[in-house]
Amino acid sequence: MPHIEPFKGTYYNPEIIDDMANVTAPPYDVITGPGKAELLANSPYNIIRLILGKAAQEMGGSRPQSEFKEAASTFAQWLSEKILIRDPEPALYDLEEEFEAVGKRFCRRGFIGLLKLEGEKNAVRPHEKTMRAPKEDRLELTRHCRANFSQIFTLYEDQQNIIEETLRKARQPETMMTFTEDGITRRLWRITDPKAIATAQEHLNNREIFIADGHHRYETALLYQQEMHAAAPSTSKNQPWDYVMSDFSSMSSPGLAILPTHRLLSNFPTPDPTELKQRLAEYFTIETCDTGCEQIPELLKQLDKSGDNSSFVVIAENLAEPLLLTLKQEAATEILNQLPKALAALDVSVLQHLVFGHILGISSADMEQQRYTRYTQDAATAINAVRTGEAQIAVLLKATKIDQVREVATMGEKMPQKSTFFYPKLATGLLLNRLD
Repeated sequence: MPHIEPFKGTYYNPEIIDDMANVTAPPYDVITGPGKAELLANSPYNIIRLILGKAAQEMGGSRPQSEFKEAASTFAQWLSEKILIRDPEPALYDLEEEFEAVGKRFCRRGFIGLLKLEGEKNAVRPHEKTMRAPKEDRLELTRHCRANFSQIFTLYEDQQNIIEETLRKARQPETMMTFTEDGITRRLWRITDPKAIATAQEHLNNREIFIADGHHRYETALLYQQEMHAAAPSTSKNQPWDYVMSDFSSMSSPGLAILPTHRLLSNFPTPDPTELKQRLAEYFTIETCDTGCEQIPELLKQLDKSGDNSSFVVIAENLAEPLLLTLKQEAATEILNQLPKALAALDVSVLQHLVFGHILGISSADMEQQRYTRYTQDAATAINAVRTGEAQIAVLLKATKIDQVREVATMGEKMPQKSTFFYPKLATGLLLNRLD
């Protein structure tokens, strides 16, 4: 059963940092080179100086050791100069995020605490496959800095949202911090009331935890725990590295928003258009989209025509117009039956297994190493990449549903990488968890 603990969070000193929007950042894995430069310019204390960004992975290599050493030195300096300070007593931290997505207003609720790492015994359900390079990178950063800089984003079952309501009632009148960045308003409250904390702990005792985002960081935490136990096997099993800082949100909360992650194929030898259509027509009905690439909202609405059937919009450099593909269930049965039932029902699995793998001949190793595949949540970016020649094919998808995430995780299966995008990403820099 999952074990949750309050902790002494480390956070930016409000006497020095007057606007948290200048020092927070997205999770490292979505920070590209230009994004990193922008964050560096925001403040000399932006958290990017500790989490580093993913530039090394973009270049296809490993990060130089000097970058990890510099991050560790910067972290130590900020602690010494009290840029970062530590709470005097353990707490859970109630988080509220207001934002707009897909034309609607949302208010996502969750709380930040520590999740005990218990390996195979832990009632934690991942739902996505991970890649080796990001885990190696994050593990090396953890070794140097001995801290969690970002939360794992997790979900739990609570149809009555009892934990949300309990923590809301336990809030102090004033927030610990409030700030708005990129249209997202975040509010954080420190919860120290023992009864409220106990209610959250007890309510999760008989629940499973589902990882929504942060699969690489979660597996990195397990690897670091194993290393520390191997280095000192005689120590207590209740050390700081036996926990990982996590955000916990209810699956039943109306504030959850999942966006699709569109696919790009770059440096890919695109088949002849006639041949490509012939291959696709064996497994999909093909329609020319009613609207062109310029009208993106209307283009995305084409996907809704298929209902629960798997469907995609395909834009290719040698196709005159976008194509709407809708799966022919019977034609694809033999191939998709190779997958577990929960996975075969996912659009991302159909795309990866049937289209990329079977029809286009992209191997599992190629997909694991991202030899051709790129990802974006922005349909306009995907389409423009084909127009400019940066990519040869773009595929627009529907969002994965929360019930599908639950089913795949419960069955112990793993979705393809980048199957879900819970919006917004948790802000890195709200709280840090020291592992020493």
